[in-house]
Amino acid sequence: MAFKKVTIFETQEQRNEIVVQHNHLIEARYNLTLQEKRLMCWLASRVKSTDEDFKEHELPIKEFAKLVDVKGDHLYGVLNNITHKLMQKIITIRSMDEKENEIEFVKAALLGGVKYLKKKGIIKLSFHPYLKPYMLHVKERFTKIRLGDLIGLKSVYSIRFYELLKQYETIGSREIKLNDLREYCGIEEKQYERFNDFKRKVAETAKKEINSKTDLLIDYKEIKTSRKVTAIQFSIKLNPNYGKTHFEKGQAEKAELITKELRSKNVLVDELMEYGFSKIAANRILKNNQESNVANAIKAVDLQVQKGKAKNPKAMLETAIKEGWHPEKYRDKTPKKAC
Repeated sequence: MAFKKVTIFETQEQRNEIVVQHNHLIEARYNLTLQEKRLMCWLASRVKSTDEDFKEHELPIKEFAKLVDVKGDHLYGVLNNITHKLMQKIITIRSMDEKENEIEFVKAALLGGVKYLKKKGIIKLSFHPYLKPYMLHVKERFTKIRLGDLIGLKSVYSIRFYELLKQYETIGSREIKLNDLREYCGIEEKQYERFNDFKRKVAETAKKEINSKTDLLIDYKEIKTSRKVTAIQFSIKLNPNYGKTHFEKGQAEKAELITKELRSKNVLVDELMEYGFSKIAANRILKNNQESNVANAIKAVDLQVQKGKAKNPKAMLETAIKEGWHPEKYRDKTPKKAC
């Protein structure tokens, strides 16, 4: 069976559907594939926090194909395989009854059940009843996430990082213990044991994808204990390029580059003027010479001035620019005597 990538959403309305989850649910421990996680995100977007109970939600087989990013002749077989495995997956969540100090955590299946209506070309799904407190009538400690941002990510690790950091968006930073982060992502004990592997396969992948596709701009630094990485400190900002087209992003990058070039040019103009050149003359010099050559010439003459060897600094700088002086030639390279 040949699979082909397809577009997940057809309308902007579908992209803008909101997933509301209690923060305990975001920080739950489970291990899902990308296809399973996408299916759960879609189902979560159908749940309304004002619902009195979980409802069955219909998913047409054609929409399912887009959701899991596949196309082929045996979609029901693929669908059956994904939902069957998903019903065997267990989620571990902090209890909502912590104040009573009785139940520390809850374990449950993610799906309460699946119905297949082959003739109609749909399936019906619902969450497990144990998840009700984390999704229905949630009035505090919850996070809203746009469905398009979640399902647009192509790594399940990117989705989990995004959920965990979106939760702290207004704070602007979040420190997560490495062991907790691994469990949030469903990474097994023997998987990516070396931090460098975790960093390359998980953290860097998530960072690049989140920064290029979502409303968040994230970065991180490693927290070490006795030379071993034990936690990760994340910074979280709004992404200035979010929602821009490829052309708009390109224009923004060009504008940033031009700004840097102008800033560099302005610094050189100021330095030339300090040597006695007028602003017009300084701009003429930069127009007729490469900026790097002018910068090197200025540094070289600066060294000569410091050594008291420049009787006429302006004239020396003119010569330095013309002859292409480099500062390395004029540094004091006399070897230090051994003590």
